[in-house]
Amino acid sequence: MDHFRDRVFLMCLRVAPGHAEAEDLAQESFIRVWRGLESFRGDSALSTWIYHIVWNVCASYLEKKGRASDFIPYREEDEEDDGFFSYSAPIDDQAFKNFENRQFITALLARLAPAQQMILTLYYLEEQSYQEIADVVGWPMGTVKANLHRAKERLRALAFKEQGLSG
Repeated sequence: MDHFRDRVFLMCLRVAPGHAEAEDLAQESFIRVWRGLESFRGDSALSTWIYHIVWNVCASYLEKKGRASDFIPYREEDEEDDGFFSYSAPIDDQAFKNFENRQFITALLARLAPAQQMILTLYYLEEQSYQEIADVVGWPMGTVKANLHRAKERLRALAFKEQGLSG
């Protein structure tokens, strides 16, 4: 659990509107992992199996909340919970620019559909392969590739729009 705690929480945070709900989703995910551990056959990596459970928990949450929409609004008050406003800027200009870029990407990600956020998280942050993502979400590999491509294009379009550029 210690090894996957932050990763699971990050995935849950992509669909939940706040930290408390994300913590509840992560806890539910770990409860399901614990209950199903005996049935884990080792056909896939443990991480793939765990992410599959998290995917299902998050999908169920979205269905119950009716929030499987294409747009999740970005709210500044969510950043306050992360200590964003208490952050002291580094002296190094490049480090500050990197920090600003991370904040910009985080804000853009929040505007994507939850499934797109999770696919991008699995691919870029968790460094999962197409096949591993297909195993997690239960989609054919072609569907994973197409959804990942659409998510990247949507993210790119949002970035260009936010910066007042045409893309």
